[in-house]
Amino acid sequence: MNQIPTLFDNPVLNLKRLQDIEALPEPRSRYIIAITPRSGSTYLCDMMMKTKRLGTPQEVLGQLSINNRLKNIPGRTPDEYIRNAIRVKRTANDVSGLKASWFQFQNFMEAMDDQSYLAGFKYIYLTRRDLFAQAVSLYKATASSVFHTNKQHSEEELSQLNALEYDYDMIKNWYGHIAAQEKGWQQYFYNKRIFPLCITYEDIEDDILTVLKRIATYVAVNPENIAISAEPSVFKRISDSRNADWSNRFILEHRLTDGINN
Repeated sequence: MNQIPTLFDNPVLNLKRLQDIEALPEPRSRYIIAITPRSGSTYLCDMMMKTKRLGTPQEVLGQLSINNRLKNIPGRTPDEYIRNAIRVKRTANDVSGLKASWFQFQNFMEAMDDQSYLAGFKYIYLTRRDLFAQAVSLYKATASSVFHTNKQHSEEELSQLNALEYDYDMIKNWYGHIAAQEKGWQQYFYNKRIFPLCITYEDIEDDILTVLKRIATYVAVNPENIAISAEPSVFKRISDSRNADWSNRFILEHRLTDGINN
């Protein structure tokens, strides 16, 4: 059941802040980064924010995100909330964006009264070529609660990550979860005749500056003004040798068990 509409039943709002935000004009350029989990979106968004020219994209459409952000991004309805989120998340050059997984976006879209506002967004579609490695990464993160390196993890969480063992059924479950989200985004783009800018996890790994410049061009920002921040990103790889080993093992078992040939 979609719980998003109930979050707006009796929101505790700062009416002065609501009025101030609503008085702001719409950004000249707005975008949505369409993601799947463990596709490099957190690192990408961190690097985008550090340019100070590409908005401040964060997850704001998920149920937990809305619940945590309603005081700072006030809204009496989902429609009002997303408009105010875009106004708040802009950079000084009037560019704003957000990121969302398919399930977050689908639930939020269904809760809106008027979806026409979504037509004004450009879409950046972020995927990972190696879906098997992505499923392994998601399994490890969900099983240990160690998702990112921007927070201090407990000894228990780190021990759980280190002690984690290969689990075919769980990895297969997350593989299906990712594939379903990709299918959702692709169907949405097809139905709406949207032709997004396509970026991959591997593109980010190969050359993040080129990716940032491609995004800049797409959202109407001069790419010559985009540079890598001297401030290092707090987001680092969590993967270890098990990731590649488990990915290779999963590919083999998946093909033998389920007849998958991709």
